[in-house]
Amino acid sequence: KEFHEKLGKVPPTMEYLRNLVLDVKLLFRILTDEDFKLSRKAREDFIAALWYFVDSGDTIPDWIPLVGYWDDYKVVRYVKEKHSKEIKRYFEETKYFIANYF
Repeated sequence: KEFHEKLGKVPPTMEYLRNLVLDVKLLFRILTDEDFKLSRKAREDFIAALWYFVDSGDTIPDWIPLVGYWDDYKVVRYVKEKHSKEIKRYFEETKYFIANYF
């Protein structure tokens, strides 16, 4: 519930914010797909990144205009890049990914 509430509060006015929303949705989608066997380390990192996104007490408070989500973006992007092979494997093994992504 907190996850979806937080997503709804992110204003899609800046490119990095739009990318943050898409990246968070991607990590959440992969993490919750029961048909995909995600590696243990990727699962742990995805959970940590999503928790960081949801946590209001992170490094830069989210309420600060224009920069409040920058740290969330950097953490989520780091995890996404770190596990790019797992994400690529997900795209390769999952049918109709785009239709189910949004």
